[in-house]
Amino acid sequence: MRYYGGKSKLLDLINQGVKETGLNNDLIFLDAFSGTSVVGQFFKLQNHTIYSNDTLNFCYTLAKGLVGLNNEPKFKKFDKHPLEKLNNSNGKNGFLTVNFSPFEGSKRKYFSIKNAQKIDSINFKIHTWLSEGKINKNEFYYLKTSLLKAVNLVSNVSGTYGAYLKTWDARALKPIKLEPFDIHSNGKKNKIFNEDINQLVNNIKVDIAYLDPPYNSRQYHSNYFILELISRGWFEKNYKPKGVTGMVDFSELKSGYSSKIEALSNLESLIKDIDAKYILLSYNNEGIIETDAIKKLLREKGSLKIIDKEHKRYRSINQDGSNIKTKEFLYVVKVD
Repeated sequence: MRYYGGKSKLLDLINQGVKETGLNNDLIFLDAFSGTSVVGQFFKLQNHTIYSNDTLNFCYTLAKGLVGLNNEPKFKKFDKHPLEKLNNSNGKNGFLTVNFSPFEGSKRKYFSIKNAQKIDSINFKIHTWLSEGKINKNEFYYLKTSLLKAVNLVSNVSGTYGAYLKTWDARALKPIKLEPFDIHSNGKKNKIFNEDINQLVNNIKVDIAYLDPPYNSRQYHSNYFILELISRGWFEKNYKPKGVTGMVDFSELKSGYSSKIEALSNLESLIKDIDAKYILLSYNNEGIIETDAIKKLLREKGSLKIIDKEHKRYRSINQDGSNIKTKEFLYVVKVD
């Protein structure tokens, strides 16, 4: 998945931090800000029990499919795989087509008309099948995960959905196709949450809590509003796209971790309430919380070790392509 702030290139650093804890048998690992679930998937492969959380519904959906499931659903009520049925379905002029493709002269170019029509049709079928009892919740999240992964490959964006490209990216003109995806079984009851993490930690106990809060003022709910729409569905709510980009109001998802005023107090509250043997926190040297404030806060929770790694900035920040480096910190706290 194209996702700003994803940790796929830093898994080695996070894994090093986990090894520093000395814990290695049957761990409960909390991925508190799961995003596209790359961290949760990685530690699921190591057969740890994963607790995954994110406030965004599309991140929750991905976690349900990629982390929550231990086997591909059976789809017993279908004579052939529903992915085949969905891929062969006819497109329709629905909410996505009308609002986010150049349908009837619209200037919005998030998707080609044909791909938007297909996504409209597929999403409607998935939600209809669930309401009719033709699929269960596990089957629903499997299909929705496949849809989100496919949408990501044909979106006419640079990385986020805050704006569409003015000219067509070649991949955006390819026909969308839903594909099966690999599911690893760790034989554990992985738990997937869609909650405010500051509230959730009052109700769970884990061995390792991995925290990857937003580092800057960019709000994920606005940068990924289209994926959020597709994940939620638009069949029971009257969403109203506004402005040039068609942004939909998901302001209830606004994160205090992306506020210079609120970020530190939010983190203080979270650290205070976490019930874990170890806390691992990812943050970099350009984040809105000062490094010294983070160190002070974490040392009040327990003994602190810091591991760092220098890497190239994410392209969405460094649009000119210059080779600017940023330093990523992993704070490892042994809780007193």
